[in-house]
Amino acid sequence: MKPFKNSITAILIAFAVALNAQVDNKQVVNESKVNKFSVKSEKGVVDYIVKVDTKSTSYVTMDNLTQKETTRVKDLANVVTTINVDSDGDPFYDNAFTLTYPSSSDNSVKVQPTASGFNILVAGEVLQYDFIQKVCDVPEGCPVKVEMVKMTKR
Repeated sequence: MKPFKNSITAILIAFAVALNAQVDNKQVVNESKVNKFSVKSEKGVVDYIVKVDTKSTSYVTMDNLTQKETTRVKDLANVVTTINVDSDGDPFYDNAFTLTYPSSSDNSVKVQPTASGFNILVAGEVLQYDFIQKVCDVPEGCPVKVEMVKMTKR
């Protein structure tokens, strides 16, 4: 009976390893940044927290597989960045939106404060977010797709 149990165990381990094996040559990178800003308004100085979560998915390709040492070829990645904005200090974010765009692996999202909100530097474009109107302005012809996310209080 013991050899039977060992063979069943070996089959189950092989099956689990096969399920977790890497199927594609896909690379996923997650990055998270938190920025704090202060903006002067009619109500006085308002503090804002801007959280930027970026998930980049790309495929790994090599230059020449016939050589012993090869170099990675940088390919365009599909990037989804979620930006959460909070102004009232409660544990919930007030506003959120996602940016979807193709980008090189070296490119990252930068947030710069302005008098009324912040600028998002992404994929060679500048998007403007206004804290008061809670709107993200996208220039015409911009390759970045912006989608507002509904926020629900729990």
